[in-house]
Amino acid sequence: VTVTDANGCTKTTSATITQLPAIVLSTTQTNVLCNGASTGAIDLTVSGGTSPYTYNWGVGQGTSQDINNLSAGTYTVLVTDANGCTKTTSATITQLPAIVLSTTQVDVLCNGASTGAINLTVTGGTISYTYNWGSGQPTTKDRTGLPAGTYTVIVTDANGCTTTALQAAKKACKGK
Repeated sequence: VTVTDANGCTKTTSATITQLPAIVLSTTQTNVLCNGASTGAIDLTVSGGTSPYTYNWGVGQGTSQDINNLSAGTYTVLVTDANGCTKTTSATITQLPAIVLSTTQVDVLCNGASTGAINLTVTGGTISYTYNWGSGQPTTKDRTGLPAGTYTVIVTDANGCTTTALQAAKKACKGK
């Protein structure tokens, strides 16, 4: 601005108006390890604006910068700085498909025989799988040479997620 007085004397000065950097938000997600669990987390990083910041993750999610014990879903946070400036971001927590077990059974041919079999198919979770058919039993996926009875297998994936299947090998003929 230039100011001129009644005598024609002038003086010039200038002023610069600045602004703080905008609020910048970034997230790092930890996804759910086992389908249906609440092991997810969001680590929020905030820069710019004027600290301190407040955080609103929505009803029931708290007001801390980072949140834990999350199930799969999308979470949105509203960050407000000390000047009332706001910024919103969202993060999505995912989960692997549930472990699904299906079996095909071969029944025992005759009473007292050990000709039954259980063929197990596993999908979902995280490969590789381990199989627990019970104490002293083989740890293979499929079982053969089984007498009639009920068999239970616990399948555990690479993340430690488990599921159980129950299958019966029945006798197919009567008599002898």
